[in-house]
Amino acid sequence: MKSLIIILLYFVFEGVSVQINDHNQDRISSKVYNQSQVHVMQNDRHHSEYYGYERSCLDAEDISPCVCTYYSASNAMDLECSTVEREKQLKQIFKADFPFKNFREFHIQGNNNLKVLEAGIFNGISFESINICNNNLEVIESQAFDSCYEVATAIFLKANRITSFPFDELSRFSKLSHFDIFSNSLSVIPANAFNGLTALDYLDISDNYAKIVGTFQDLPSLHIIDLGYNDISIVPANFIKTGSSDLTYIYMWGNNIVSVEPGAFDIVDGLYAMEDNLLSTLEEATWRPYLEVGGKLFAARNPLICD
Repeated sequence: MKSLIIILLYFVFEGVSVQINDHNQDRISSKVYNQSQVHVMQNDRHHSEYYGYERSCLDAEDISPCVCTYYSASNAMDLECSTVEREKQLKQIFKADFPFKNFREFHIQGNNNLKVLEAGIFNGISFESINICNNNLEVIESQAFDSCYEVATAIFLKANRITSFPFDELSRFSKLSHFDIFSNSLSVIPANAFNGLTALDYLDISDNYAKIVGTFQDLPSLHIIDLGYNDISIVPANFIKTGSSDLTYIYMWGNNIVSVEPGAFDIVDGLYAMEDNLLSTLEEATWRPYLEVGGKLFAARNPLICD
């Protein structure tokens, strides 16, 4: 008997239950969590002590059309370059004589002109947060962010047209806690590139319709991982084994998943989102270990066969 008419359905594996329903609010919460972290340095006192001296922006004409904003309360500077007209212009701006090399945030939003971020584009200027979203950007070259390896805590690249990103360099970002490349045009994403990022708390590589190659391991701080709307058909054993006791959300919706092997995920009391896939059964050997520790499985809009 096939039945997914009822919005909330319970499958019982000898005393443990599986919820099969929708939870759009959880996805919204995930994205809000992401957005709330854009300002990575919120403790003004820490910021002032960190830099130890008052800083100032360059003259506006030296970096136009980019805009530098100085925040006296936190002694921090942000750089906004959303209206840059071409790659050559951006490169020239970073050749200016910056009196201070350490910025808090870098922004490019809604830019239709830039297609490529070249290697060494920042020319020694470092940013704790890189926010390049909603543009027509297609390629980020190797070492484009090389000046940020030791300081960057957040990289936001969502809603561009990125087809090429230097994933092999991610291990060099020793403080990276947030990485978001949601809604781009990547064809392959190497899961192993994230392994060993011990500070990584939030990972969103969803909506790329990409093949995920390898497994996610050794991510002890991970809280949220979103792999939704990619090209995953079989979830193998040890696919997500981060070792994180804080892992709360595993989003796998909107793929082409037909089976999940036992031992695929960390056993945590979090949420396993499997909606909009091609699962016909929920195997007890696979799902019981997660449910027994309080995990929640969401599997709405799968072609489940209910015997």
